[in-house]
Amino acid sequence: MLRSCLFMAAVLPLMFCCDAVAGQEGGDGIRYAAYHSEWGEKLTPLVARSIHLELTSAKLNVSLYGGMPPLVFTGPVDGKTRAEILALLRSMNAASWPGSTGGEDKGRRLKDQCEWSVICSSKVYGADKGRETPRLEAEQRLCDYLKKKLPELHASLPKTLQKLSFSDRPSGDYLSVRVDDGREQVFVSVKGQPSAEFYVEPGLLRDVRALLDKYGAEAWHGFGYGKYENGKMPVYFEAEYSSRQPLLVHAEQGFLPKGFAEFCRDLRARLEPLARRWHEAGAVPAGGIKRFRFGESDMRMAPHYEFYRRLDAGGARAHLMRVWGGAPDGDVALSPAEEQELAGILRGLASWDGFKGHARGVLDGPGFSLSVEFAGGRSISASGYAKFPQGYREGRDRLMDFIDKRLPASEREAVRGR
Repeated sequence: MLRSCLFMAAVLPLMFCCDAVAGQEGGDGIRYAAYHSEWGEKLTPLVARSIHLELTSAKLNVSLYGGMPPLVFTGPVDGKTRAEILALLRSMNAASWPGSTGGEDKGRRLKDQCEWSVICSSKVYGADKGRETPRLEAEQRLCDYLKKKLPELHASLPKTLQKLSFSDRPSGDYLSVRVDDGREQVFVSVKGQPSAEFYVEPGLLRDVRALLDKYGAEAWHGFGYGKYENGKMPVYFEAEYSSRQPLLVHAEQGFLPKGFAEFCRDLRARLEPLARRWHEAGAVPAGGIKRFRFGESDMRMAPHYEFYRRLDAGGARAHLMRVWGGAPDGDVALSPAEEQELAGILRGLASWDGFKGHARGVLDGPGFSLSVEFAGGRSISASGYAKFPQGYREGRDRLMDFIDKRLPASEREAVRGR
């Protein structure tokens, strides 16, 4: 979820750097620039708890945390904005800051120090007690600029919703929607109803985005932020767009931003019927497959195959999907008879269960991984690297023959096979 992603981003080691490269965009010779500072746990931030800025010739990646609702952005940047950011970074003169260690990163990571790093033609690292005026003034100028600029940048981008979650502790409701490998996944837990997790036809997040627009959700960001400790707020709502633009609401019933209660009402009305339909469909038939994943590897990049169920107009349908590097590269619905055929092939691989082989001394050999879970709890888990279970070739060929007949080779596979 967004909370965990934000936390991880906040503690990543970051840096400021400017590498001189001739002939780059704008004629300034700067290919990459970045700034980093992170305050120790025992210090009270005077600007922001953590600042991360990276700038390439055409892209900006920013994260600001602490003392404000998080400001994050990943996306294209125009030449004027790029020039303004570079001017701010050049004006910092970090080599003159107290606490500089020159080109040596001593990796102190002290709780009572504020760490920063600068690379501009030469490397400069440093750490201080967080009271050094020249650095704080430069940092404040950068943050003031970003606070004003990031909303403008967000407004210029298409707002593609990536994920959303809502929890209401008093009622026990929890709803989430997210994109997973090009599929839209839903988790619904409502007090008094069985929880459900399943995939739906693409379009749900588009509908949710329309609801956010309807109720003016952009004005919600930061509502109640800091009022409640993390994990203790009665009502928590988070959404994230493709540019990493967040919407964060910390609140309680009776203290909600305008339109929020109505949005939650309409969101429940959209998701709860899906959960009921999922349960009514009897999602996993007797002897059916709950989960399946198979992949092989060698010196070249290779796909893997997954089984999942999706709720569409015709009910809960079994699907087989090919994935290349995390991106879908083929998807087909399976009939009940085809699912039973696949389940039979997989049950025939039961003797592989528990196999974990690794040939010693082999660095660039072939490998495989298989995981299966059936209705009723039976499962198969096996993997190998340059080492395979008895009967692997025969079992693998039966499985791939079934897959290849239903997922024709994509253009990517055709190129790989040449």
